[in-house]
Amino acid sequence: MDVIRTIYKELFNIRLVHKAFASANGSEIFNQLTVTPDEETKVLFDRLEIGYRCVDDSIVCFVRSELVSPPAKEPKTSFVTFDADVKVRFLLSASPSFLSKTYAVATGSSEVYYFTNTINNIQSANLYLTKVIESYNAVKSYDEGTIVNSGGEPFVTLKPVNAADSISIGNTDFWKKILPAEQVVNNADLADANVVKPNRTCFAVIDVFRTGTTNATYDLFNGSENLMSPVYVLPFKSKL
Repeated sequence: MDVIRTIYKELFNIRLVHKAFASANGSEIFNQLTVTPDEETKVLFDRLEIGYRCVDDSIVCFVRSELVSPPAKEPKTSFVTFDADVKVRFLLSASPSFLSKTYAVATGSSEVYYFTNTINNIQSANLYLTKVIESYNAVKSYDEGTIVNSGGEPFVTLKPVNAADSISIGNTDFWKKILPAEQVVNNADLADANVVKPNRTCFAVIDVFRTGTTNATYDLFNGSENLMSPVYVLPFKSKL
């Protein structure tokens, strides 16, 4: 009797780092963040035989695969061919508890945090989906919870900062220095919701593209169409 085995392999992982929700029993971040594919991605998942799970601190996206050179178990390639324009989109919704413990802006209908594998921010071998922390600009206004860089050190707004008020970043009523200096979700990751166009109001959008990356380490496939299974990192700055 023939035995048919269906093989799955990680298409990519996204590790969400947040110290406030880490515990000895694993991360509790998915009690605070809801992750769902948008409608187009749900259709894509059915067509390409892709699935996902939120496990511990990671969004694990996996795809039906096949061996390239059996019986060798690696490398693997996707069982169904991916078109060049394939994009996986996840929408993140945040609980009030998450926002209360995180240095982040309460986004919504006008703006969202936007993370994508088309950036190039590799630090200490980590493939960050966050952009490098944006430099402070005295002529810009900032919402409460915004993180910026000034002189190599990160600062966060304690309340909205209006550029017209000429508030110095040294004003401790409005700004707080946060340590250590590290890669975290920051003002550079905010985007106009009308540009990103999520199909519903959400806290953040994650787009993972088949092509269009600026660093091959972020790619889903190599030049031989073998699955690369990259692990992306999405770090949040805890208030605790």
